[in-house]
Amino acid sequence: MKRVMTKLLNLPSVIVGDSKETKETVILSVRLDKKTAHCPHCGQTSHRLHQNKSHLVRDLPMGDREVIMKVSRRRFKCKNCQKPFYF
Repeated sequence: MKRVMTKLLNLPSVIVGDSKETKETVILSVRLDKKTAHCPHCGQTSHRLHQNKSHLVRDLPMGDREVIMKVSRRRFKCKNCQKPFYF
């Protein structure tokens, strides 16, 4: 089911990790397939995850069901310039 939903979303580098369905709603937990990010300040690759928060984002409905995506908003801290940034 997860692969089908990932293909259905058709978003590059986005993977559906989990899905919950009710009669009225579909909730998709999505994440990026990358474990690193590039610092926008100095351009260095960062592996250091500083914070990870989930946010609910309402998407377009699928048929008569409401679609909500649970998105991880990851905050990294650059080892080079010590500045935090979101990815």
